[in-house]
Amino acid sequence: MTRHVLGVLPAWILMLGAGAASGEPRPLKVFLLAGQSNMEGQGVVDGEGPDYNHGKGTLVSLLNDPTKRDLASHLRDDSGAWRVRDDVWVRFDSGRGPTKAGPLGIGFTAYEGQHHFGPELQFGHVIGDALGEEVLLIKTAWGGKSLYADFRPPSSGGEVGPYYTRMIRQAREALAGIRKDFPGSKADGYELAGFVWYHGWNDGCDPERAVPEYEANLVHLINDVRKEFDAPNLPVVVGELTGPWVEAPGEWDRLRRAQAAAALRPEFAGNVAFVPTRDFVRRPEDSPNPGHGHHEFGNAETYLLVGDALGRAMLTLLGSPARQTPGDEPPAPPTLTTGEMSGYMLVPVERAPEEFNAGFSLYAAAWPIVDTYPGSRFQTGLFGTWMFAQFEGEAPKNLYSDIEGGLGWWRDTRFPTTTPKFIMGGVAPNFSAWANGPGAGKGRDWDRPLGKYAIAQLSPWIVWPPDGLNLAQGTCGELFGYGYLPLPIVDAKPTTAGTTVPTGDQCWTLFLNTANFKGPVCFFTPFFWSASAAEKPEWAGLLLDSRPSNPNKAFQMETQWVPAVVSTATRDGGATHVFARTAPMAFPIDPEGRTVVLHRLTTYTRDAITEPVRRWFAGGAPVRGEINSDASHITNFHPGGGSTWTIAADGTHDKDRREIDWSSFGTPVSHDPTTFGYRWNPDLVRPVADGRGRRVRLPEYFRFDTPAGHGPRWVALPESDIPPASRLHTASFEPPHESDAGAYETPDTPGSPFRTPGPVAGPFEVTLGDGSTLTYAWYRFADQPAMLNADLTPKEREEAQRRVELMHREWTKDRTYLAPPTTGTLASLDPALIVTPPPGLEVGFVPIAIRQERRAVQP
Repeated sequence: MTRHVLGVLPAWILMLGAGAASGEPRPLKVFLLAGQSNMEGQGVVDGEGPDYNHGKGTLVSLLNDPTKRDLASHLRDDSGAWRVRDDVWVRFDSGRGPTKAGPLGIGFTAYEGQHHFGPELQFGHVIGDALGEEVLLIKTAWGGKSLYADFRPPSSGGEVGPYYTRMIRQAREALAGIRKDFPGSKADGYELAGFVWYHGWNDGCDPERAVPEYEANLVHLINDVRKEFDAPNLPVVVGELTGPWVEAPGEWDRLRRAQAAAALRPEFAGNVAFVPTRDFVRRPEDSPNPGHGHHEFGNAETYLLVGDALGRAMLTLLGSPARQTPGDEPPAPPTLTTGEMSGYMLVPVERAPEEFNAGFSLYAAAWPIVDTYPGSRFQTGLFGTWMFAQFEGEAPKNLYSDIEGGLGWWRDTRFPTTTPKFIMGGVAPNFSAWANGPGAGKGRDWDRPLGKYAIAQLSPWIVWPPDGLNLAQGTCGELFGYGYLPLPIVDAKPTTAGTTVPTGDQCWTLFLNTANFKGPVCFFTPFFWSASAAEKPEWAGLLLDSRPSNPNKAFQMETQWVPAVVSTATRDGGATHVFARTAPMAFPIDPEGRTVVLHRLTTYTRDAITEPVRRWFAGGAPVRGEINSDASHITNFHPGGGSTWTIAADGTHDKDRREIDWSSFGTPVSHDPTTFGYRWNPDLVRPVADGRGRRVRLPEYFRFDTPAGHGPRWVALPESDIPPASRLHTASFEPPHESDAGAYETPDTPGSPFRTPGPVAGPFEVTLGDGSTLTYAWYRFADQPAMLNADLTPKEREEAQRRVELMHREWTKDRTYLAPPTTGTLASLDPALIVTPPPGLEVGFVPIAIRQERRAVQP
């Protein structure tokens, strides 16, 4: 949130109130604020005790936090009392008690006293400071009311919603009663200046009827409110449904998109704005009402940020040309609409023979794709693949399960840096659970593990952080070698979780080849896959515990969200164009000026290592760990490839997204048959000289156009070709202010598998390159939490212990396992992750992370 200081508002906004300096009475600027319970006001001011999570996330706690108090310091006067303005007025009739009318301050909610507030508080301060005129906020909000039925506008057809009627009636009553309600006002008449709509929850609860209609109903609402008050260009701000999530699931995401799509209708250009609010969500454990996700947990910071964003969007509309009287106000710059860049980079490969179905390996370049971490919405992988099960004939329908991890950045990362991390990314059927590493699964609730026990630690020399495997900070273009091959660490079973569903013996094991570590690290227990078949027996034998891997996979780079902004500006003798800018992105180059992103894609038969290890465990000759190259197939790249990257304003429907003309600045090439990368157009792509590694900067600026012979797309332009009126040059992609994501914690109760039997040594601590502190302890392999939750009997776990001890004696961390690359240099892991077993624990024991946190710096 921008600090609430008058001087930080743009000069063109400050000039909106310049006419008030004459001292002559001016009309009261009236804003209608409507919605449901979040507009009513659920931000907690000063609750304490267990009912309010001991005061966490209240307005008082915000003011007591030296890192955040500037967000709210303007709300108190010099005496420490809550500030009351004499130039901004509020009227709110909740229907529960008498109408509240008076100067802006704390307490204009449906609750008694001054213990809650809503978006009106900060909205009023932003508007009041900028306009320099008297302002009236008319709140018409009621909890639990949908747009589909309760607020249904006349133009939507059907029965007009009773709360639409009530909203209009209350607004008219407020306008008629200004002198009675606000005798201290010195304004001369009034001017309806804007409408704010902050709403959505109840429609999201009706995904079959209300969500599909939301966009159309919101368009009708805007038009009908304008018609009611004879204000055809009335500025309207639509606040995104905030909710308890940054990334909303299912129908809630569709509802958010509908809100944005309505605001972005061409007929509303310049006088309707959509305000994203998802980044204002704060953690429930840091909030006064942790169980009230529908009320943003009552978090005061969230409500201040929402009000601030709504107010600033309204000021932008008030300064737009559509609202000007000639000669009265200066031309305002166009609204910058937030958006995203997303899509896939496609890699063309030849087909591999079907018999090479026992795993794969590859080398992928690791590098910082962005200069600055852009916040928790950022999600992109680097180049990698998806390993699915192999089937004879057609794959089963309605069954999605694979291993799809790799290098990248994810929304649930808690300790991000611009250096990528690695996750394993095992997906149980239809995303019912997932597993990213030992102790890292879906969600934070250990009572519903959902993959947290799915991966067992194998190496005694690497400790795996739950936030992802760290690479050495500053990695830029080096190759990270990894692969999955099935090892028979446990035996197949005829039962699963007490059912007659069988479980296979395939322990898909992660092998790494890096500059400072080589060898196996950890593996998916077969039970991670077969547990779903115990619940749905029709899936028995169809999952990766027993199925071979499909050797023919897609190799791509998947980008889900990179921040962008979109703007409309006039140039070229009056022609209007749509322009966009993305956050600065870069690709690595080697000393020869080549970009290499993938190398040595290899698939294997079971003779590569699986069957030799099986014979070893049964009493045969020891296996030293090197994977048999005679049982491998290297897949060549072939010409082609491309990109599906698109740029779109927030809320744009998938069908309306348009691709970037990527081929104008980047060409996919095979530097040799086993090495894939790019060459660049030097007119649009420039080298980066910042001392952080060899890279080239991709184009940031684009114009929406239809080049000859092509459909509409985003065309890359030099910065010099972007008109200043677009304001894209001043756009910032600095990370938003976000609360600390908190520590990864493991269960510490006496019956927890982390305590019983428990560790044999530790705890120990290391500080990682991402700034976090990792606490770990040493466990006997068979007694680690994942093995205790792998549906194994004590006898079966002891047999696995015996096999792992054989491996620990024979397989060292500096031996060659995966065949080395023939180009480039190897990336390194964060050195802090490489550990040494305590004396006596060198064989049969493994390090297990029990906590990861970012500790406060001691003064």
